[in-house]
Amino acid sequence: MVRSLSFIGLLFCLGQTLSVQQAVAESEKQSKSTVGTTNVSIVLPDMIILHYYSGLTLNFEEFSTAENRGSAEFDVQWSGEAESSNELTDENTELNLPDRVSLQLPNVWAIRGLSPSGNAKVSISVNNNILTSGPSRIIIEEGSGNIEIEDNQGHSGTSINTSLRGITPSEATIGNVRITLNFSETTRAGLHTGGQYKITAETI
Repeated sequence: MVRSLSFIGLLFCLGQTLSVQQAVAESEKQSKSTVGTTNVSIVLPDMIILHYYSGLTLNFEEFSTAENRGSAEFDVQWSGEAESSNELTDENTELNLPDRVSLQLPNVWAIRGLSPSGNAKVSISVNNNILTSGPSRIIIEEGSGNIEIEDNQGHSGTSINTSLRGITPSEATIGNVRITLNFSETTRAGLHTGGQYKITAETI
């Protein structure tokens, strides 16, 4: 009787095991899966960022000198009139101090951004070429060779095509301005104001 019960218990256990295995197998047969992929596209607009100074003050170095022209003789009349062939004139008061000065203003503009070609056009023009202090005038010379921009890739002119290397600040294209000043009508020291140039940057 005991053996019969043990045998029946064994059969029951085997039946349970087979039922579980069968249920797992049926479950695996019913499980389904599929995969889908998505392509992502992004459209970016043209963009350009121009960094510039809205005001520049150029502080010229102080300059004073005394120039010895030797000695001179004067013929003096009792009336008080004096004459000499050694008088100072325009010709002999010239000093090696030019009335036109061409200078480079380094790192005064920068651009970054995106364009279809990876390039940008940068140009410069003069809005007001006269700086004044009362009757005294300093003139910004206009035109090629006088007012120009330069980038850090060797391009220069009143208008240049230069690279856009993205929007990261460390990849900005940095440039200079070359400007020629005419002091032939300058008669006063101190601050002269009113000059203005314009830089235009556009994607290409």
